[in-house]
Amino acid sequence: MNLDDLRARIRDVTLRIVDLYAERLSLVRKVAELKAERGLPVRNREVESDLWRSVLARCGEAGLDEYDCRRIFNFLISSSIRAQVPEGGGAGPHVEVFRRAKEIERSGEKVYHLEVGEPPWSFPPNVLDSLVEAVKRGETRYGTSLGLPRFKEAASEWLSHRDGVDARPERVIPTPGSKYAIFSILSTFLRPGDRIGLMLPAWPAYRGMAAHLSLEMVEIRSMREVERLRGVSAFILCSPNNPDGRVWTRKELEELSEILRENDALLISDDAYAELSFVDRMAPARIYENTLSVNTLSKAFGMTGFRLGYVMGDEERVRKLSKFLGLTITNVPEFLQEAGASALESARDWTGRVKENLASYLDLAMRKLEGAPLEMNRPDGALYLFPRVELEGFSSMDFAFRLLEERRIAVAPGSGFGPYDDRLRITYASPDADQGLRLLREALQSWRS
Repeated sequence: MNLDDLRARIRDVTLRIVDLYAERLSLVRKVAELKAERGLPVRNREVESDLWRSVLARCGEAGLDEYDCRRIFNFLISSSIRAQVPEGGGAGPHVEVFRRAKEIERSGEKVYHLEVGEPPWSFPPNVLDSLVEAVKRGETRYGTSLGLPRFKEAASEWLSHRDGVDARPERVIPTPGSKYAIFSILSTFLRPGDRIGLMLPAWPAYRGMAAHLSLEMVEIRSMREVERLRGVSAFILCSPNNPDGRVWTRKELEELSEILRENDALLISDDAYAELSFVDRMAPARIYENTLSVNTLSKAFGMTGFRLGYVMGDEERVRKLSKFLGLTITNVPEFLQEAGASALESARDWTGRVKENLASYLDLAMRKLEGAPLEMNRPDGALYLFPRVELEGFSSMDFAFRLLEERRIAVAPGSGFGPYDDRLRITYASPDADQGLRLLREALQSWRS
């Protein structure tokens, strides 16, 4: 057999492998449909183990190296998981609205921003001084992923006061914002095919991250469905919640914890709005020991562009997280940590004033939207309203993009937060709130689908 013949045989075998791979994926999708009908998880470890034993035996018969055999098997299992986990929607349609709004603004037109969670207040005045002084001192070079002692101590003191938890500095690690912190946690502690729980409505980025990492999302809409969470590897909780501002009660947290303890599941507590609660808030970390508390300086401290957050958890998990951060970002810039430390050191006085300011924005919003065709509850906290729109044939996606193009008002479609196409997320604490909310009310009153 000559060289051309051998190459032709290799080509034929390769194409047969492609055909068999396509047939396998087709079978996997049929399995996925049956699993969905029966409420079964994507991954079955016993089935995988049995298949691996069969594959390993066949590889031995064929004289294949076990390492190569494992690589082939892992590829097939990963592709099976990806075929069964629905693709995510990225960061959410509100981000697309924001991008389009910025395009319009670059053309010189005014847009009223009610779509993103960017507060109207700026950061504490001592923050800028700390940042500049740190740069002057030369704190602009590589650091460690575990963070500066001053930042960790400031975060530790604030969390101990705010949440009433044991937040020693060694249990704290800085991150480039809370969004990346959550992605880092999912990447570090979960594996493709793991199940992760979520209560709707919820921030779209959770589902986008889970899909990107081939995690199976188990979504519930109330505590009546909490039994569905049995067997999950993790649960993401946001209290006060984005988008509806709901604060979880102690009873709800205890009920959730009972389910999570059965599997020693990880509770990822997104505490982005913890300082912005109008009601007494119970910190999830006080109820459930296996909790990672994810925090940010973006909201209460008005430091959105600094991209600075921090995670608090047990020391072992913090060390593992530091390895992932060291691999991906090296470290959070030290001059930003110095600025963040100054903000956290003034947190007690600052957050009290911010919450008073937030309450005045909420009162204004409730007045400005009176008479609009909205069914609206007063939120427990956070920056948003999440009303149901009482208009026939209403579609939040269509409304949001038409509203932006026709009236230059930006709001977030409710459909991005779950099956809520009849709702809008409105950022009431916005520099554009006074005029923007009035124009929104007028648009809703005169709207024709």
